[in-house]
Amino acid sequence: MKIGFYSSMPLDNKANWSGTMFKMYEQILLLGYEVEWIPQQLLNENEIAKLNKIHQLFYKIFNRGYNTKVNFFSSKKLGKKITNLLKTKKFDLLFVPTYLNDFAFVNTDTPIIYLNDANVAQLLNYYPYYSGFGWLSKWETKRIEKRMLEKSSINIFSSEWAANYAVNHYGINHDKVKVLKFGANLAVPDFLNFNESKGEDIVFLFLAVDWERKRGNLAYEAVKILHQKGYSVKLQIIGCNPKIQDEWVNIIPYLNKNFPDDLAKIQTHLLQSHFLLVPTKADCTPIAFCEAAGYGLPVISTDTGGVSAHVENGKTGLLLPQNSSPEDYADAIENILTSKEKIKAMSIASREKYIQELNWQVWRQRLEQIIIKH
Repeated sequence: MKIGFYSSMPLDNKANWSGTMFKMYEQILLLGYEVEWIPQQLLNENEIAKLNKIHQLFYKIFNRGYNTKVNFFSSKKLGKKITNLLKTKKFDLLFVPTYLNDFAFVNTDTPIIYLNDANVAQLLNYYPYYSGFGWLSKWETKRIEKRMLEKSSINIFSSEWAANYAVNHYGINHDKVKVLKFGANLAVPDFLNFNESKGEDIVFLFLAVDWERKRGNLAYEAVKILHQKGYSVKLQIIGCNPKIQDEWVNIIPYLNKNFPDDLAKIQTHLLQSHFLLVPTKADCTPIAFCEAAGYGLPVISTDTGGVSAHVENGKTGLLLPQNSSPEDYADAIENILTSKEKIKAMSIASREKYIQELNWQVWRQRLEQIIIKH
């Protein structure tokens, strides 16, 4: 079987979509299929200029933003380009992760597997870059997304949150919608010793680039409350620099997983920490949560988006409501800190969830079943 894999970057690029595109490509190869990269098609300069004019006109009329990522003009233009390109190729299956705008108007008889971590409609006024659009732009976005979901033979999502929305909001046949959870995009230990001491201090790891959206200040304030109560706690921040001076806070502004030395540092901190504390404001599928599970690290976060697909509240971590305060987080964490056995039980459960669900081997096996059946 020959599979056409549509992507903006070469398939061996480990930076694309935080490494997830490469991982999916790697798993499909391991299934023994032939895979060919279909480079993302782009608008030319004249088409970009026309799209910008549409954007400007829309703003002038409605005084609202316009979704330049998903819209009829670019979707139809790109659909025609891809249709013509596919006429020169022969594939048994098309694998299209995330690019719904490009493929919604593609004319092909080749079966399509579409994959995403959310429906774009779910992201409207949820993520900042999908906010402020006028009603007509939102209508376009939803019409295009529904067309893509209906066109595809199978629609794969990384959480029940996203899959259920496709069924309930768009009316997509349940048999066409599958949940395949992502795995860790870095190597995890083959074995973990849960009886091994990690030191006297309880270390909370904040592993994220976006301090604002991941609500790093909320994490800091929560740990600060615990510190003021006399608990021996530390906050390890990796990926951003909020310039906090407290002696119980350590900051590493930037580490790149693609550099072996940096990757080793990340892995060391995952091993040495007790919890991953990322009270995110908005998220679809945080890969860092899959990676934390691989290291037996309970996750403390927010019950939002697709987070609950990767963290089981009270079992593999804690999920608090969106409007929770630093005091709420501190109180919830304090209930665990009173018992080392509770921490150990959560760590074991986290690792077990990784083994059973949150790894790429399971993803590969389930994808193979989907391909065979369809």
